[in-house]
Parts: sequence; structure tokens; C-alpha cells
Amino acid sequence: MYTKDDLMDEYSKALGEVEARLLASLASQNKLIFTIKEAQAVTGSPMPAVHSLVSGLVNKKWLIRLVQGKYLIIPLEAGEAGEHTENWFVIAKNLIEPKPYYLSHYSALDIHEMLTQPVLTVYISTPIRRIPKSILGATFKFIFTKPKDLWGIEDVWATSSQQVKVSDLERTIIDCLDRPDLCGGISEAAKGIWKKRNDIDYSKLVDYTKRYGKKSVIKRLGFLLETYSLGDEETSQNLKQELTSSYTLLDPSFPVSGKYKSAWRVRANIEPEELIEITKT
Repeated sequence: MYTKDDLMDEYSKALGEVEARLLASLASQNKLIFTIKEAQAVTGSPMPAVHSLVSGLVNKKWLIRLVQGKYLIIPLEAGEAGEHTENWFVIAKNLIEPKPYYLSHYSALDIHEMLTQPVLTVYISTPIRRIPKSILGATFKFIFTKPKDLWGIEDVWATSSQQVKVSDLERTIIDCLDRPDLCGGISEAAKGIWKKRNDIDYSKLVDYTKRYGKKSVIKRLGFLLETYSLGDEETSQNLKQELTSSYTLLDPSFPVSGKYKSAWRVRANIEPEELIEITKT
């Protein structure tokens, strides 16, 4: 952990005094992401001078412009690889706020500790259409979501001082079963369900599937719960009441093949035995 004096010494090796003082002051306050107004408060300079100062630091690659008026200090310890994973979710938050959003799919699996391997893409569900952006070794992808679908969201601590919005456990499962392509496939979603099987509120999960309104999600969920013997008979019956006669492919990213499982109207292009086996690894 750097002190302000340590930071000043480090920045002074490559920057002028005013530039070094700005970065050292902000970084020592754990403000790796700051606004142009916060920069002015540190320097006490007129706004045109602050804009010039910050633009110079962006050009020298000491800062990254996230959005208009908001900047990220590249951490000293990031090095050439530019990796600083503990702040990726905070960066995501600052890329989209004050617009509504929540971290979803692969990112939500990560936050809920449902993954077995790290992911270098951050998924942000939002009603705002944005193109992907690469920052500090991560790719930030924006998943378009209708405003009416912004529910099942909670605030969690991404760092010791910053909270972010993320889908809760049950909504995360629903989102991943709807779009397995955004979470590494149905196998990754299944592993996450198994890993958190004792934390899932199965009554809430059933309510969420009904509210979500997609039959493919209900069919995949019912099939996975039965495969892993999760939930109770009431859970199963409540889901089966929502079934339609058509069949849903278990994993849309896999070839169209496999046995038809009539109980859940699923075409299992991944065998139940394989799904059980992956929970042992």
C-alpha cells in the first residue's frame, strides 16, 4: 500500500510536479476513478487549466478517459499487462452510471463465486446501447435490456469502498439459462447452480422464471434441477405447469442433436451424465 509521499516519489520520476501532485493526491484517497471537478478541487486551478492537465495525462497514458468528465488512473502496479482485476467491476459501474444497469451473466457468476476460472470480459446489462470497450486488460460488453427487465438486482461490495449493482443469485441463474452464450454455455451455468445449490431460494427461482416469461428458461431449469435432484416436488410441479409442447435445445451453442426428454420438453444435446460429471471436477 503506497502512502501519499510514496506515490509522489513514484509519479515525480516521470511527471512534472503539478501532474504528480494530482495523481498522488487522488490515488492516496483511493480515488482511482475521478471526475474533472475532483481534479479541480485538488489543483485549485481554473477549469481550462485542469482540462489541459488531464488531457496531457491521458496522452501520456497515465489516465484513461472512461466517459466525458470521468477518468481512471492507471495503477502503478498494473505494469505492461495493464491488469487490475479488483477494479474491473467498479470501472463497469463508472462506464454506465447514472444510467440504469446491472452486472450480469459471466460477471454475475463471478461475483456470486459460481465460477471455477477467471473471465476477462465484464458483462453489463442496460437499456443503453453501447459498443464494447477495452480497459486494463478487460473487455466491457453492454447487453441491451429493456427497462421493464431491470429487476432481481442487488448492491454488493466490489472493493472495500465501492458497491456495484449485480443480478441476485436467482436472477443470475435465469439470465444464464436464457443466454448460455453469455456465460460460457449451459455447462458453466449448471456448475454454478450446483456450487450454490444450498444458497438458492427455489421458491424465488420459480417465481422469477414465471416473471421472466420465457418457456425455454423454464424447460432448461427444470431439466437441470431434476438432473441434480435439486428443489422439491412443489418446485417441480410449479415449473411443469408452465411447460408447452414444443422442445427447447438444452444448449443453443451446441449442435442440434441428442435425445428428446419429454418430461421437460428438452432436447438434451449434452447428456445428463456429462452434466453430473462436470460437478466433480
